[in-house]
Amino acid sequence: MSVLRGLPGGRLGLTPSDEPGCYLLQATSWVGAVVLPRLTIQILPKVQDLRTVLTMFTSGAGLVEWGTDGAAYDQSDLVEGVAGLLLRTTNGATRRGLVHGYRAANERLPVIRGRMDVQQLAARPWDSWPVPCRFDDFTADIPENRILLAAVRHVLRWPVGPVLRRMAGELLQRLEGVGDSPVAMTEYDLIRRTPLNQHYQPALTLARLVLEGFGLTQGAGGLTAQTFLVDMNKLFEKWIGDELRARLYPTIEVVEQMAVPLSVSPAVTMNPDLVFLRGTKTVFVADVKYKLTGGGLGRTSDYYQLLAYTTALRLRRGMLIYCRADLAPDRVITVVGGNQRLHTHPMDLSGSPEVVAEALDALAESIRKLT
Repeated sequence: MSVLRGLPGGRLGLTPSDEPGCYLLQATSWVGAVVLPRLTIQILPKVQDLRTVLTMFTSGAGLVEWGTDGAAYDQSDLVEGVAGLLLRTTNGATRRGLVHGYRAANERLPVIRGRMDVQQLAARPWDSWPVPCRFDDFTADIPENRILLAAVRHVLRWPVGPVLRRMAGELLQRLEGVGDSPVAMTEYDLIRRTPLNQHYQPALTLARLVLEGFGLTQGAGGLTAQTFLVDMNKLFEKWIGDELRARLYPTIEVVEQMAVPLSVSPAVTMNPDLVFLRGTKTVFVADVKYKLTGGGLGRTSDYYQLLAYTTALRLRRGMLIYCRADLAPDRVITVVGGNQRLHTHPMDLSGSPEVVAEALDALAESIRKLT
């Protein structure tokens, strides 16, 4: 239990029970897996179709085209689904061979290659053999391949089945000769898209998501819990923003987390989940919730938040977008005094990706009519 207590706050609820030595585990908005030395804890999302979650996971990247490949994910959980998506995408990107590039190298060689390193010779004239050389090496050991290698290695630490482990092993053999990189995420930001690495982009995007979700938690006694956890609150919010941006373009621009002033002085700002613009004019605002409570204080606070956004932006309407609620709220309420109309729109994620896409179309059309 000391290892689980080392998880960052909010990832997993852990409370003692009435029975000595027993604890109650409670899921939060984070889903994924925590791998302990003798136990794996799976935290599953409340979405029935894994393909919908994976589509959310890769939102904005244009990575998922299900077609007939969706059957590969029917019996998977989130962790195995993400692992399978990464490995299959990486396999497709590298099947024809690894991308190579030039890397600056400084080595001492018995035969001159490139040019001699005159500065080293001047500083240590007595140490002239082997000859210090500087040259550009054409190699597969470049940031693109190091990032893919790091992501595949991480997948092997997850609780995945034998098929994916075999696929990961084959990819490790294919990536043999690529160096391990402890700063893979730093290198990702240095990669520039070129015609040579264009076909790598989907795999690199997934690799980055995998590396960002991976974490290590050091526990007592030297035990280590390896985790892959994704915050469904942020995932749902980003997915809704990406999908609405694609559907409402070019007439309406969707901006996420735009700073909005709440007060004049001293300055207090807010960051609504979604702000909708026609040109330079703000026409609508929305707050995105992965889940609403059954009623009472929890739902009232959601209305308060949306009301603050509409008031500060001087808007007559705003929307609360949610995917689950213990008891669905009214579709629209009118605020006493200010007369703002606060709309709610449920997103049903229980259907197939095609059904969910139709629900997103309906959401976009509803916002278009209200603006």
